[in-house]
Amino acid sequence: MKEKLNSIRVRVWGIFVLFSFLIIGFLYVFQILMLPGFYEYMKIRETSQAVSRIKYTWNHTPENLNTVVTEVSSRNMVYIQVSDQNRVYARKSSIDKNNNEILTIISNLNESKMEKYGVGNDVYYTSTIPRNKYDSKAIVMAAQVNNTGIENPLYNTDNPVWVYVFNYLEPLGTTTYIINSQLTLASVIIIMCAFLLSVLFSNSISNPIIKIAKNAKLLPHGDFKMELQKYQFTEINDLTASLNSASEEIAKTDNLQKDLMANISHDLRTPLTMIKAYAEMIRDLSGNNPEKREQHLQVIIDETDRLTSLVTDILDLSKLQSGVAQMNYEQVDFSEHLKNLVSRFNLLNEIKDYKIELIAEDDIFIWCDITKIDQVIYNFINNAITYTGDDKTVKVRLTRTAPDKGKLEVIDSGIGIDKENLKYVWDRYYRVKKDGETHRRAKKGSGLGLAIVKGVLEMHKFNYGVESEVNKGSNFWFEFNENPPKENTKKHKKEK
Repeated sequence: MKEKLNSIRVRVWGIFVLFSFLIIGFLYVFQILMLPGFYEYMKIRETSQAVSRIKYTWNHTPENLNTVVTEVSSRNMVYIQVSDQNRVYARKSSIDKNNNEILTIISNLNESKMEKYGVGNDVYYTSTIPRNKYDSKAIVMAAQVNNTGIENPLYNTDNPVWVYVFNYLEPLGTTTYIINSQLTLASVIIIMCAFLLSVLFSNSISNPIIKIAKNAKLLPHGDFKMELQKYQFTEINDLTASLNSASEEIAKTDNLQKDLMANISHDLRTPLTMIKAYAEMIRDLSGNNPEKREQHLQVIIDETDRLTSLVTDILDLSKLQSGVAQMNYEQVDFSEHLKNLVSRFNLLNEIKDYKIELIAEDDIFIWCDITKIDQVIYNFINNAITYTGDDKTVKVRLTRTAPDKGKLEVIDSGIGIDKENLKYVWDRYYRVKKDGETHRRAKKGSGLGLAIVKGVLEMHKFNYGVESEVNKGSNFWFEFNENPPKENTKKHKKEK
């Protein structure tokens, strides 16, 4: 029940309906409850504007007084009178009622009992007067248009002159009833529209999300096929595209994991089978034959070394990927170090006629964990030896690319790699097959070499890559820093 109440459908519906009730309540307060007070306020404001216009005319263009009074009275449908205690200077009524009542009200006005607005010469007195049982009211506003004792040059008076504006307020009972009826009808329509809109809007949001969620629930069961559809909301389209991309990556990872398990199982089972077979042969056949026994024992030793190498590579890759591998940095004379390392390879490969050429600038240093960088170099060279061309030559090139940076390249002249498959070379058990499939176990070794290289170089934060052309060979490289960080100036030089 709680999950349903927290769903998008219910939340959106609730928000739409609540917003509709708030709008209806707002309209009810302003159109019903506040209507009489607002109507009275607007009438007072309208009356005060009429008074201001007449007062200005008296003080500036008194010759236009009658014209302005007539105009203002006709426009605002009010009674206007400008007078003092002895004389009426202007009078006009646009109210279709007996003026005797108006004159009686004006004559009985007492400014001290009226509401006062403004200060100084801009003082207005207003009063709202109930008239009968039908809630009818009248508004009268008075303001002195001259200062006492100052004679008007046109009307020759020194008495205080007042302008009175009288206006009836119509009863609002019928009007309020009509507005209330209209508001009730409008409220019903608003609630119905809000309900329909909320259902449509919530479905347009929730249905795609529900569909995406169903597809996401299939991922743990190995169903990685997702339908990429276009929806009307950009955010949902982005979510769909992201989940679809994640599904594709999970599918690739799942395939890689299956391939990894299959290849590791094969690589473990093959040497174990060989070890068992040759051990039985020694027991049953060659135990008393020294020459055959030595051959069989050598096979067992070789297969054991292969198993050891595979397990070591798996452990190294696991440490690199989990981030628990420890780094022991030092500054090493890389030029001298490479000479020693390449000479060892040449000794090992003299029998097979492989040749490793070192082209290295002098006095190039590297700041690194040299043991792990040796892994990188061994993997690069072994990979190059495996795939080099008929000349059986591998070039190792060391150059300085900047005052404090260097670059190592290992180049072969072998079969090369096409551009479509270059991105896979750093994957575990990578090998391009003739039918175009990828991610197969390597030709030699554990098949984890380049994956280990990738992990080591990324831990060092070195730039690395491969450049290759089919039937022309490959160039594996990485760039490195020569100097240690500024806070560590200790310098080591690798001994021969």
